[in-house]
Amino acid sequence: MARKTPIAADLKKILSAGVRESVALAPYATYRIGGAADVLVEAPSELELIRALQYVHKSGISFFILGSGSNLLIDDRGFRGVVFNLGPSLPAHIEVRREDDEHVWIRVPAWYSKAQLLADALDRSWAGLEFSAGIPGTLGGAVYMNAGTKWGAYADVIESVRLYHVQQGVIEKTAAEMGFRYRGHGEASLGRESIVLSVDLKLVKRAQMQTSKDLVQEILAYRGDKQPLERPNCGSVFKNPENSERGAGRLIEAAGLKRHRIGGAMISDKHANFILNVDHASSADIKSLIALVQAEVEKQFSIALEREVIFV
Repeated sequence: MARKTPIAADLKKILSAGVRESVALAPYATYRIGGAADVLVEAPSELELIRALQYVHKSGISFFILGSGSNLLIDDRGFRGVVFNLGPSLPAHIEVRREDDEHVWIRVPAWYSKAQLLADALDRSWAGLEFSAGIPGTLGGAVYMNAGTKWGAYADVIESVRLYHVQQGVIEKTAAEMGFRYRGHGEASLGRESIVLSVDLKLVKRAQMQTSKDLVQEILAYRGDKQPLERPNCGSVFKNPENSERGAGRLIEAAGLKRHRIGGAMISDKHANFILNVDHASSADIKSLIALVQAEVEKQFSIALEREVIFV
């Protein structure tokens, strides 16, 4: 149960709108799991967002940045502190920074939907984001996780990232400085003290986009065929191990764990790297199933699976 905190009253003095107390987080997460946050903030502007972050940091209150709620497992006990929901209340538009005959450089807010960005790029005849077809979430989350598929990753098109750091203020880092790696970033680049404000991307101009559109449809069809999108889930639960010829899903399947169930959580029989909320699963159900998978794969194949899903 969320608790009343005086921080909410203080935040209401700082922000013109968007401060609520004891807000259930399950509706904000693709798992549809999660207790209440003490305070949920939906700042109406980037400036007010920064002011609120500054205040929360100085107060010593814990905070968490919520984008679209994908790739997260929020505890049923909720979050003790302030959750910043970056999305519906913040203005979102693509800024063309410069362009030449072959390329366009754009700046996109961190809370911009990956799906919307891809659609906008296709409409404007910009290529380079086709790999992102079907990836849920926002661009900020893509930076944090270096989201991608076998067709590519955001690190391939990111030029720089604009961040707010609680001690340094607004700073900018190049892609090289971010230290992108498979499904992650350089450990020193991001963390609890930094949030992504916007991302600069370099895309390719194309007069004819049919090849790009065909690839997007191919990827969407592949994901629809291979991935269980009909039940609440967080996407891939585990990273593919670097020291194995088989991906995480294949290893889990080989361990005989498809359709294994704990409480309301079940390993998908369509893709074993997906754990589904099939019947009002609790966060404990999901965590228990994750622990079971890690133990069995380690036992049978001597491979330690690393979680991709973030526990909140």
